[in-house]
Amino acid sequence: MLNVLDSQILGIFHGLRSPYLDHFFASVTWLGSLWLLVPLSALGIVVVWRLGYASVLSLHSTYLPAALLLASALAFALKAWFERPRPALFETLTAMPVDSAFPSAHSAQAAAFFVALWFLLPPALRVGGGIVLAGVVSAVMMSRLYLQVHWPSDVLVGALLGGACAVILRVVFLPKVYA
Repeated sequence: MLNVLDSQILGIFHGLRSPYLDHFFASVTWLGSLWLLVPLSALGIVVVWRLGYASVLSLHSTYLPAALLLASALAFALKAWFERPRPALFETLTAMPVDSAFPSAHSAQAAAFFVALWFLLPPALRVGGGIVLAGVVSAVMMSRLYLQVHWPSDVLVGALLGGACAVILRVVFLPKVYA
């Protein structure tokens, strides 16, 4: 049942292909990449410190990179455990990653980073910021499907994993901040 639904959803994304969307999703997918998110999380440490919210390398300032790295480590551990093959229904629009499909590390990393970032926003910015950040995570998730490098269930579980990492570490790192 899941395989049928996964295949049908990938067929829908395949049917949406256009030169504009090819370029858009090939660019958006980088928003879930460690190549971009690790430097941004390091920048987050500096911003939190420079704004006077916390000292460098305090629990507060390291929350964002900790959420990202935990989600990434768990995603890659699960990939090694499950060894799910990547989809081969349609031509991919990018090089097929060599690791296994389940769960999507890009989705996990994007969800962890942007959910953690949302928790760091001042309460006055949470509604608008949350809409924007949820849009970014959704776009990364869709990019993995559009590019045909993940099954929909990989992407969904990856995003849930990343969001859970951000929430769990928020309780550990920021128990009384931004309540």
